[in-house]
Order: sequence, then C-alpha cells, then structure tokens
Amino acid sequence: METIIQKALKLLLDKFGTEYDCVTISEDNGHYRANIECATPARLIGKNGETLSAIQTLLKNMLYAQNQENLFVTVDVDNYRKDQEDRMTQKAQKFIDMMKERNLSEIKLPPMTPYFRRVVHLWVVNNFPELATDSVGEGRARAVRVFYK
Repeated sequence: METIIQKALKLLLDKFGTEYDCVTISEDNGHYRANIECATPARLIGKNGETLSAIQTLLKNMLYAQNQENLFVTVDVDNYRKDQEDRMTQKAQKFIDMMKERNLSEIKLPPMTPYFRRVVHLWVVNNFPELATDSVGEGRARAVRVFYK
C-alpha cells in the first residue's frame, strides 16, 4: 500500500508542477503518513495548512477511486503537521494535568479542527485508559471534552 500511496502522491504533485526532494511513506497501525520534503514548504502548506489539507483530500479521493476502500492517510510537508500534532497533544496534556490537579470531573479543550480533534481523541485513548473523550459544540466552536470513564 505504501508504494501505491507514494505513486499517487507523486502523480498529484507532478500535476501541480510542484518541486519536491522526496516523498516518504510510513505506516502505524493502519494509519499511513506521507511526508513530502521540499525546498519551498510554504507553497505546499498554504495559509493555515489549507493547501496541505486540500492535497490530502485529493490524495484520499484518488486512493478511494483506485481501491474502493477508505484509508487513513495524513499528508505532511517537512513534518509541519507532525509538529502541530505534538503541540496540540502537549496542550491537551496541560489541560488534563490541570483537570487532575483541581479534581475536576471533566475539562473542555479549546475549539479545534476536525483533524486535530481526532488527533487528541486518539492520543487520550492511547495514553489515559481512565479517561474518555467526545466532541461538543457546533461548527468552528467544536471542541474536545475530556472526562473520567
């Protein structure tokens, strides 16, 4: 599957006329991560990561059309998204620490995009067996709520 993802992403980047040094694919528990290394990452990332999100959506659609199955694929440029994920989980860690210190039964994190809500949900599930999460709110105000099971 890594080879298929790599070929599809390279085809997409070539169609955009994007120059890049290399594309690496890694897999962890059925979740694929494609990292593009290039000299001009800002062009691929776009404002607030919007171009990067669009590339990811196009890639997922191409892969679905080829294989008729949904794949969990994250597209990254020079580890931009990985760094954001790390910052988000560090922020979530601070909120969880505060919840435990103050003996709160739950805490609501600041609003975030669907992608980062998913990152936080998975991170909490994998690191805190005594905690659970859900999403609350509407639209751009949608946030993750962390609570004891």
